[in-house]
Amino acid sequence: MKKREKEDEEGLLNRRNIHESSSSVFIDDRPDSPSLENVDFSPWPHVFNLANCIIGVSMLAMPYVFQQCGILLAAVMIAICAVLTKLTCHFLAHTAFQTKTMNYESLAMSTLGQNGRRFVELCLLVFLVSSIVAFIVVIGDIGPHIVAEYLELEAPTQRLRILVMVLVITFIVLPLSVIDDLKKFSVISSLACLFYAIFVLRMIMESLPTIYDGEWSIHVVWWRPQGFLTCLPIVCMAMCCQTQLFPVISCIRNVNVDKCDLVISQAINICAGMYAAVGVFGYVAFYSHELHGDVLVQFAPTLVTQSLKLAFLLSIAVSIPLMLFPARTALFCLLLREKDSVAPTVDLEKFTFHILTILLLIFNTVLAILTPNVEFILGLTGAFIGSLVSTIIPSMMYLSYNRDNNTEVSNRARKVKDMSMAAKICLIIGLFILIASTCAILQAENKTSVVEKPKAKEDIGVEEKPMLKSLESLEERVLDANLNISQKLDDISEMAAKGNESEAVRMLVEMKEQQLQQQMLIQKQEKIVAQLNKAEKAKAPPSEETVTVGNNILNSTSV
Repeated sequence: MKKREKEDEEGLLNRRNIHESSSSVFIDDRPDSPSLENVDFSPWPHVFNLANCIIGVSMLAMPYVFQQCGILLAAVMIAICAVLTKLTCHFLAHTAFQTKTMNYESLAMSTLGQNGRRFVELCLLVFLVSSIVAFIVVIGDIGPHIVAEYLELEAPTQRLRILVMVLVITFIVLPLSVIDDLKKFSVISSLACLFYAIFVLRMIMESLPTIYDGEWSIHVVWWRPQGFLTCLPIVCMAMCCQTQLFPVISCIRNVNVDKCDLVISQAINICAGMYAAVGVFGYVAFYSHELHGDVLVQFAPTLVTQSLKLAFLLSIAVSIPLMLFPARTALFCLLLREKDSVAPTVDLEKFTFHILTILLLIFNTVLAILTPNVEFILGLTGAFIGSLVSTIIPSMMYLSYNRDNNTEVSNRARKVKDMSMAAKICLIIGLFILIASTCAILQAENKTSVVEKPKAKEDIGVEEKPMLKSLESLEERVLDANLNISQKLDDISEMAAKGNESEAVRMLVEMKEQQLQQQMLIQKQEKIVAQLNKAEKAKAPPSEETVTVGNNILNSTSV
């Protein structure tokens, strides 16, 4: 037995099969050794490419997820989904090296058979199309708001949304999508990841005034299981990179499982950290608002914010061509490849490459126009197709291969047995997301931020807009303080009746502190109303409506 194991190990060391193709994966079964190639290996270009495939649209939905689930539950969800993605990516890479396959479809053929390959190709195509639709929907969310602010419209219209989508797809996405060499995207991906880091810093800066104020800690939700089922697929979708894994690692020279795991782990760690930061600080910054899948619409329309929105739009547009690489392959394999073909690689002719690119972009743009909001498409895709492609199918392929080929008893076999248990757990989690979350999302209400007819903004001076927004924010905070003080009065009465005088005294002190803070807020309101009245008098005779509204706000929020 020992002699046989030694011969098997020597056979693994000597086997090597390198396929030099733009769409292939370099397969090398040798374990890492301290050779010059491994010492000089730099994972960062590949990390940035994979991170750019992972991050993007879902970052804007993180504050919405944290508001729906609570800060602690959302953080736990991000950690669990990050581990789940690392495991399933390892399953794919390990099985691909063992079966000498170079893409998702060929791996399905080797492990699940002809029917399994057809099913995987269909799921891949639907998943990638849905992901690209989500990217285009966010372009349709961000771009029209930039243009609407420039045109002084109260809200973007549906026509403006369609126009922005078509222009961005035609003049930015399409020229980048005809590039057939993924290595050329490494610099663009690095710049995109740098921008995402800048966006995280901008979100932190947006939340600093709220953090210093201290009121957020009373009002934010820390644990809310009611939003778990609808937001779990969004987080899983945010971490998904299984479909882009093979094109990215095809650029690694003399690739092996350890190199793949290193690139995957670092890319997912970076993205998980960014998601958590944007989710926490975005929720804290806008805790008093009803958040949706695009947090950028909450920012005040300043020059810096508009520039940030434009940069985010461009970074998302650059990410779409990366999604098209596996989408083209899946569409070709499903419709144009010969039925009995077992070729490990898919090499597209230039004409076919361009035709498939144009067809996919047109089809995705039409679907994006019909989609109401980004949280709906992210949630539905992550729950239904995303759970299949990113969790269920990789686990099934790993279990199928090791069930048929692992018969020896050795340390490696015990390790495979442990990983098989992990694959079964991942399979159960994927089935849970598929069934429970899909039902929850289909029953949720869908909203949109566009209007049917253009409506001009109210005739308010540039200097008065931020003052009115501040007045509205102060009104909400004073009303919240009223509710808290009323609740504390009831609690103090209850504590006194039970004889718990020390607790009643402590709550009385807290109530007095809140009353002082409330008085300060009311004073700020009075100053803003005085400034609005002064500005109104400078432009025209005193506006009775403005004064009445301001006085009504103060009267309704005072204790």
